[in-house]
Amino acid sequence: MEQALLIVLTLAACVIVARLVLKKINPIFVFLIAGIVIIVLASFLTGTSALGEEGSGNYVVDAFAYITTSLKTNVAGVGAIIMTVTGYGAYMNHIKASKKLAYLAVKPLRAIKNKYLVLAGMYVIGMLLKLVITSQAGLAVLLLGTTFPIMLALGVHPLIAASTMCLICIDWGPNDGSTIFAAETSGMPVVQFFTDHQFIVVACIIVVLAIMIPFYYKWVAEKEGLDEAELEEQTEVDDVDCPGYYVLFPLIPLALVLVFAIWPIVPMDVITACFISIVIVAVVELIRRPNKLDVTGDIKVVFRSMADAFSNIVSIIISASVFAQGIKMLGGVSIIADMISTMQGASVLTLVLMSLITFAAAMIMGSGAASLYAFGPLVPEMAAKLGIATTSIMVPMEIGTALGRSLSPVAGAVIAVSGYAKVDLMKVIKINMVPLGLAMILNLAVSVVTGGLV
Repeated sequence: MEQALLIVLTLAACVIVARLVLKKINPIFVFLIAGIVIIVLASFLTGTSALGEEGSGNYVVDAFAYITTSLKTNVAGVGAIIMTVTGYGAYMNHIKASKKLAYLAVKPLRAIKNKYLVLAGMYVIGMLLKLVITSQAGLAVLLLGTTFPIMLALGVHPLIAASTMCLICIDWGPNDGSTIFAAETSGMPVVQFFTDHQFIVVACIIVVLAIMIPFYYKWVAEKEGLDEAELEEQTEVDDVDCPGYYVLFPLIPLALVLVFAIWPIVPMDVITACFISIVIVAVVELIRRPNKLDVTGDIKVVFRSMADAFSNIVSIIISASVFAQGIKMLGGVSIIADMISTMQGASVLTLVLMSLITFAAAMIMGSGAASLYAFGPLVPEMAAKLGIATTSIMVPMEIGTALGRSLSPVAGAVIAVSGYAKVDLMKVIKINMVPLGLAMILNLAVSVVTGGLV
């Protein structure tokens, strides 16, 4: 009876939080307040403090003290990494290096005459750029200014072009915040997580979708009568005013991390790599630009963006970790995991269920990070109970959150792309249900195989 109550309370808490987020209440506020309430409730029900043996004896005080613990842990760990990566990305955007990279990367698309092959080419290039330009919304904005005019000039309908751009959504690579979080939760270096576990799953999705895109979107265009639609007059794709070698600058942190992971002459973490890269780029900027004072002032861009990352991303991690602690203390998830573990194929069932839960949560919240940060901390304990590696569940969960986000009507990238293209946002989502649904099936299937669960 007690176990049934805990399961009901756990499910009720998740449903209530989802409904509040759907009503567009700030998810940071929802996670934080809900987390505190659940922690206090769980403490009284189970007689356990959120701080464990270090508790003060007052469950309410300990619930708030857990926020302090989460703040210290996350800001010093994954939060610092995410803020630094975001700051470097903002610096690259400020000096136009990211725009130059996007412009030159899509240049080969002009040589392709088949407009539907251009769509596939754009998707592949976009997913490669996602390794270094980690923000889905940020990359979408860059591609809108580079590839979008090319596609329209070739006769691709804005709805089809916008839909394809929203497929460029999977968070992957050692520079990505969600990947960093998933790796830390799995207890392994981010490069190892990427190369040994994440890469093969994402690569399979990219290959299959790249093959599917020309056929699927041609069929959609014919079905919707979009092929012969009259297009507005299109603008030319403009280059940006910076040297061509600036395309290398966004790649420097990724290169440093990967090179020193393969040849570990000295330890090289993501934060160190980003600050080394900032100094290298700043020196080049000082040599090239006549106004040295402006160059020195550009460092403000880095730290201002780091502050924004704390406000928009790290704060979600902190508040979501409070919520996750409350859910963990209630024990409903653990009870369900124990029940599943006695079933045949328990590991596969858990992988599928957790991935679908975070996929659905990302659709509701419009944020893959919020969904992953809320449910990710529960995975290590579940994996331990099932006797499998944490990565077996974390990889499909992380990829699933990114796919779910691109089917959300409140996701920043989907809103930005649909608004720029002047097309119905819900039509974009409807069209993309097929390719993103296929991507989710591939995600689960490949993860089951590579995770050694069959």
